Amino acid sequence: MKHSLELHILTTIVLVLFFLPSKAQEFTFSGAIVIDKTEVLSYTITYTITEENILTGFSISDLNGKEETKAQLTGKYNAKEKTLSFDEKKIVYSKGETPSDEFCLMKVKGKIEKKGGKTIFTGDFNAVGLSDDIICASGTLILLSEKDISELSAKASKVIQKLPKVDSIAVPKVDPTPWSRNVFEIESGKSIELELKSDQLIIELVDDRFQDGDRVSVLKNGVKVINNLELTNRVQSFKYEIGKEEKEITFSFIAEDEGSIALTTFKAVIKNGRENNLIMTSLNKGEKIKVIFKRK
Repeated sequence: MKHSLELHILTTIVLVLFFLPSKAQEFTFSGAIVIDKTEVLSYTITYTITEENILTGFSISDLNGKEETKAQLTGKYNAKEKTLSFDEKKIVYSKGETPSDEFCLMKVKGKIEKKGGKTIFTGDFNAVGLSDDIICASGTLILLSEKDISELSAKASKVIQKLPKVDSIAVPKVDPTPWSRNVFEIESGKSIELELKSDQLIIELVDDRFQDGDRVSVLKNGVKVINNLELTNRVQSFKYEIGKEEKEITFSFIAEDEGSIALTTFKAVIKNGRENNLIMTSLNKGEKIKVIFKRK
């Protein structure tokens, strides 16, 4: 009986210790953020969650890159719905040359799910500038848990070790031309000229600030190809094939409606070969801008 009682007491102690609240656990998720569907940066968050589901931690964007930046995080975790929301509160440090008052701080909302046996966080973000003069972007992010990242890295390492040596296989040709991103702010009635580098152009339109009912039309060489489109915070994409005989193509962007807030504000990203051209403008109703592409 004595041994049985001792065993029972020991088991009870072990169970009590097992279920006692432990210290806040640290979590790390890594992956990428996609900004306006045109720019991708590595992104990592490391955080702890209290018993009250309050989140504190930090983020690092462009890890080991020239623009590596660390920011302080605060937020909340909803254990029932598996949702996570957090805000970047302040910049801890940055390797880049961007002035401190020109940074944008992200506000993120997303969900942690199990997909294909992996723990994945997916979410959307908006950003707020430290200065009222700064226009910030929005986008999406997808992050994997540190454990899954390590497992994938280990698997990739094993696969690479099994690959034949470089000199024993045909190495595919890679286009050496780097991707470039240009930003243009165009005033009403103005135009810009760009070199046409592809037989296909893709135009992506998005409301630059508030989704308030702004509408635009787009003309290609004087012919309306997008009619009275309502702009939203989600990118709307349109593709145009350019004939090889076409030496010059003009896209006119016309403000059809200013919505509930004055001025039609929007961004147009025009993908031209390996070049992304970001067009930014604010127009009154009836005003327009032009983007002209010419072959060399």
